[in-house]
Amino acid sequence: MKHRSRPSSPAPAPLSAASRGLCALLALGAAAAAQTPVAVSPADRAGLEGSSFTHYPLGRKNARMQTLHDDVPGGTVLSGHAYRRDAITVRGLVDGLTCDLQVTVSMAPAAAAQASTTFAQNVGQNAVVVLPRTQIALSPTDRPTIDPAATWELVIPYATPFVVPPGGGTVCVDVEIFGNQSPGGTDQNLSLYLDAHQHYADGRAMQPAYRFGQGCPAPGQAQDSYATLDLWRLAGGTTECDVSIRDGVADGGSGTTRALLMMGHAIDGTPLPFRSDCPFWSSNELWFALPGTMDAAGDYDGTLPGLPLLPPGYRLWCQAASIDLTTVDMAFSDALTLVTPPYGALPIPTARVANANDRTALTGTFSYAVPVMAFF
Repeated sequence: MKHRSRPSSPAPAPLSAASRGLCALLALGAAAAAQTPVAVSPADRAGLEGSSFTHYPLGRKNARMQTLHDDVPGGTVLSGHAYRRDAITVRGLVDGLTCDLQVTVSMAPAAAAQASTTFAQNVGQNAVVVLPRTQIALSPTDRPTIDPAATWELVIPYATPFVVPPGGGTVCVDVEIFGNQSPGGTDQNLSLYLDAHQHYADGRAMQPAYRFGQGCPAPGQAQDSYATLDLWRLAGGTTECDVSIRDGVADGGSGTTRALLMMGHAIDGTPLPFRSDCPFWSSNELWFALPGTMDAAGDYDGTLPGLPLLPPGYRLWCQAASIDLTTVDMAFSDALTLVTPPYGALPIPTARVANANDRTALTGTFSYAVPVMAFF
């Protein structure tokens, strides 16, 4: 075999100072993605999916957002922060982008719950521009294979570290967005689906379930049945579940259809003996009849109240079903899994103030719905 020599390549041109800085930041970002965070905020979301999602701040083309964190330990050295992909809301690939941004970190003069809607009043005297305006390349993200996402893929490395004072306090992370580049074009508002969490003033907590696997169709339905599930840990010492079922067994007016929720401690996958296309995704130690009936379209929306208070940190494997008690027509949904949450922390430890359209604005909107963030 003959080998053809390659033509010699010209020597690469020297990198500019800006290019060298960007390369260094990208290298830092790749290193941070592989590290264990020194802190996660909200702290109880380190191993739990957030209850919501957000496109702020990275999905905006012109914005400013401050996140305020009471739960970052004193003495922590912050070399960057990162966001993770929401596991619940959307399936499939979300495009990457290049984001033009600047980050300033300081110790806010007031706790997160007392943050001002005026941006300047949340910035402490020791403010450090940890990342001067630059462009950061953020990779595409795919749906995690379980909740929460195992990696913090959207990393913002700092050029200058910030040290939280030994006594702690409220860390203010101030992100200004100047623009972006994406497959959709220049300076677009984008749907990035970052994991986020909603705090409640009474300490309740909501945990959404992650859907996987495949359900089976009900007689007369063209689509497989599927379900969504939100578990609530209520301040009164009980648990309840909000359950929605779609494409289940339709009720033709007889009122004989019922919806079921099954819970187990393990994943299964065994098919039903008389419906091989319907797997038992859960070990199903517990079966609950849901109040009410299916509707004429085979849909159900309801709440299962008064469940015993489950200990936090316990993974449940669940599945919904629908059945007509007269005809015995039935359908099983896809699989649902979640980890039982603790009560929400009080006082509420994180908040955000954001202006979604104008980074030069003096004020923003206060909210307790915050992106889940890791610090490195």
